[in-house]
Amino acid sequence: MVSGAIGDYTAPSSAQPGSASVSLRSKPQLLGLDVWCETDVGRERDVNEDAVYPDPLGGKRFYVPPAELLARKGQLLLVADGIGGEQVGSAASQWAIRLVAERYYALAGDDFTADLREALEQTNVALHRYLQETGATQAGSTMVAAVVHQGVLYLANVGDSRAYLLRDGVLYQQSRDHTLAQQKAERGVIAQAEVANDPDASVLTRALGASASVVVDVFRPVPLAPGDVVVLCSDGLYDMVPDAEIVRTVLSGAPRRAVERLIEMANVRGGYDNISVLLARVGNAAMPATATLGYVSALREDFAQLEPSRRQVLWIALLVIAFVIFAAMLVIGWGLYSPAPDTAPAAVSALMALSQRAWGG
Repeated sequence: MVSGAIGDYTAPSSAQPGSASVSLRSKPQLLGLDVWCETDVGRERDVNEDAVYPDPLGGKRFYVPPAELLARKGQLLLVADGIGGEQVGSAASQWAIRLVAERYYALAGDDFTADLREALEQTNVALHRYLQETGATQAGSTMVAAVVHQGVLYLANVGDSRAYLLRDGVLYQQSRDHTLAQQKAERGVIAQAEVANDPDASVLTRALGASASVVVDVFRPVPLAPGDVVVLCSDGLYDMVPDAEIVRTVLSGAPRRAVERLIEMANVRGGYDNISVLLARVGNAAMPATATLGYVSALREDFAQLEPSRRQVLWIALLVIAFVIFAAMLVIGWGLYSPAPDTAPAAVSALMALSQRAWGG
């Protein structure tokens, strides 16, 4: 969870058309952050070249900062899409995720935008060297990176993995695609509305590791408000699922369920590419300075979606278990304080009998 103040914000000129433009004034408040992310191979690829952070598989594949460092540097959120084909692309994206996480949390500064830029630049140098040494000269990785710290969103990106802000039912793209089609639109060769269908829409103009240096786009910080949702994703999602359906799905439930549904929707529409989705929903509860992965809210939603008959059976089972535990504690307590076992009252014996019947004994 993160905490902080909401201030003034004007949309940056470097953001895509339709970027969120807000002017909020309020007292400092604590904002909870509910995060869930997943990556899926899709239906056409044999290998998943995408990677996400925090690691949905847990373990120690990527750097996990201690609580005090997380509180000082904020929650880092990453989506990377490897290029170069199968195993090479997969290695590139995972290398990029691992290095950015390590570099960002190792930086001692408190300018989070500058730290994001530096972490991506350092990662580019190391990844380029690694790819050159392994002979993968045509490989690399996209990267969209976000940090949430004290109620403020910081963003940077290279490539065409995207960052959105969902606010009040409207999806605002916050990152900038580094594709040949987008470049043509910015030069006036084609209209912005034609970019998605342009033959060069998937031709990247920048990627981490593709060259010895890279230009990282950074954006002015965005103050967050309760109810906002930060959406990071690879092109495997937004190429297959329209913005309006992304909005409806994200608003339909907890981040975990929404991520699962979005991936399912992209697969139903063909799943031609790997699919990665990360959702970070802002709440208003005072919580510790760590991001939860949505387990409690997801369990609530899973329970609500059960058929009424199954919910009733589950409730009965929980009540029986609670009764058995209570009876066992009562019997144990009586045994501790009773002068002799044979003086146990009939009520305790009855409870023991009920306990045995509840368990089928």
